[in-house]
Amino acid sequence: MANVMPRFFLRGEFGRRCLLSLACLGTQVASAMEVELAFAQRSGPTANFERCRAITDDAARLRCFENITRKPTVNSASRTLGPEAGTWRLVRTPNPAGGPDAVSIMQTADTAKSDFGLAGLALRCQDGGVEVIVVLVGALPLRAHPKIVVSTGGKGADFSATVVPPGASLLLPHLASELASGPWTVAGEVAIQIEPGQIEGAPSLIRGVIPLAGLGSALPTLLANCPSQ
Repeated sequence: MANVMPRFFLRGEFGRRCLLSLACLGTQVASAMEVELAFAQRSGPTANFERCRAITDDAARLRCFENITRKPTVNSASRTLGPEAGTWRLVRTPNPAGGPDAVSIMQTADTAKSDFGLAGLALRCQDGGVEVIVVLVGALPLRAHPKIVVSTGGKGADFSATVVPPGASLLLPHLASELASGPWTVAGEVAIQIEPGQIEGAPSLIRGVIPLAGLGSALPTLLANCPSQ
């Protein structure tokens, strides 16, 4: 896999901001509850992400990513879920508007099997179930309609994703939520291939692998912590 930051992740807003999708998505209130990531300098993020990627311990690598990407004004609480849940982490983000907290579980990409552009995967509470979000290191234009193929156990599914502002979160349709709540809970990993589309400076494909070990234990914990609807 390529280990070079794509050019389109370094331009203007794309280079300075990305979104780690650990908060509500899809509505005005949900967008306000997202955890926004800040890239202060063009050279800094690359070095920081590379430093985190070099960490071999999964939990320590995830904490490193959280530390360099968390916006200081957002009081998100993140915790591990015990050995049965592997390296999945539960993240709770207060709603600045005073509504229910945003609750998610997240997992980073396998750095040995993934392009730099893939940051990880997040599953968040939504309407009594979960939504599946693929998280990129950089942002895509909001007008983009990236095509995503997810594969587990030799079986693949094609999706057209929705780009969530400011552009680094790719929200998958409901079928992906069914997969995450079913087959993915007993799978070892999910392979992801993203086709951003005809975007100047963007790679033609972003590929990677997300470990799923422990999801069967992490998902019930997520649902038990979801705010009452």
